[in-house]
Amino acid sequence: MEKPRKRVGVDHEHTDCGHEEMVWLPPSSLEVEQRPLVRKSFCLRCGLVRNVGSDRARPIGYWVQVVIRIRNALEREHRRSPGAIAKLPAAQVRLILRKMLSTPGFDDPYAMTKSAQVTLVLAAVHSIRPDVPRAIVEDALEEPERPIKRKAGAPKRSAVLTRPGAR
Repeated sequence: MEKPRKRVGVDHEHTDCGHEEMVWLPPSSLEVEQRPLVRKSFCLRCGLVRNVGSDRARPIGYWVQVVIRIRNALEREHRRSPGAIAKLPAAQVRLILRKMLSTPGFDDPYAMTKSAQVTLVLAAVHSIRPDVPRAIVEDALEEPERPIKRKAGAPKRSAVLTRPGAR
């Protein structure tokens, strides 16, 4: 069985306080949180307050999908005009992800916000590939993965095909 991945920069697993120990704190940002006071939980071991606003840190899987969307967008641009921009090879994808993960507490919901993660992702992409347009990265950050659309008359995958006349 594979060992669980140790998060870089976090020397312990956060222990969330109970409902009774939660504290009333002012918002971390008035743009993100509209209420004057919010009950927030904190880690009993280190005292870091969990981010409960809309600017919560996303797990590493979310950012892997963002980098994959950047790679797909670059491949589309490369097919459209091959001389304009190069594709993003798998080695560069790994380097970008490694650079993101080397940041202490990158996927820690207590120590990081999504806006800080976005800044780190932009820096990681532009440190490996400075020629990638900022618009492609921002589109990948904003755009969720679209589901595959089927044609109107296409049969569903679960349909069982039978021979004519068979019962």
